[in-house]
Amino acid sequence: MLVKSMTEEEIYEIGHAFGYYDYGEEMGMSAAFSGKEATANYICAYVCGVLRGGFLHTTSQRGEGYIAYKLPKEKMGLKTMWPIACGMLRNSTLKRLLQFGIAIKRGGASLQDRMDKKKKPYIFVGLVCVREKYQGQGYMRKVLDIAFAEGDRLGVPVILER
Repeated sequence: MLVKSMTEEEIYEIGHAFGYYDYGEEMGMSAAFSGKEATANYICAYVCGVLRGGFLHTTSQRGEGYIAYKLPKEKMGLKTMWPIACGMLRNSTLKRLLQFGIAIKRGGASLQDRMDKKKKPYIFVGLVCVREKYQGQGYMRKVLDIAFAEGDRLGVPVILER
């Protein structure tokens, strides 16, 4: 179900769940930011952007889990990208962001890059999150099923952001 509005508390819960999740040995987004709180704050900005752009979906009215995705040919315009860019700059440094970008590039061309080069359509998933009180209850699968059902309907693959 498409999310049309959220309270600041709901947005914070998504940011906190994402930023403070125990990823074990994996660095992930924390490499781009100075810590868990900065990562959580960036995710809050990301949620604001995708909410404004109409890209945020949830499992139900209770909002157990959330997924932000873009359909083929949809564009993430300025009203989506501005809060995201501001969130990056407010919660990181240019040096840290450049190092993060270089590390990603060293990994080689992503599936997303290869699909773009071939001009093949796909659904782009930029955020997947289950709120903390619902973690460990199977909601991650339900969240992902939202995008995969859309991919099946359109006959296109679903690609998660690296």
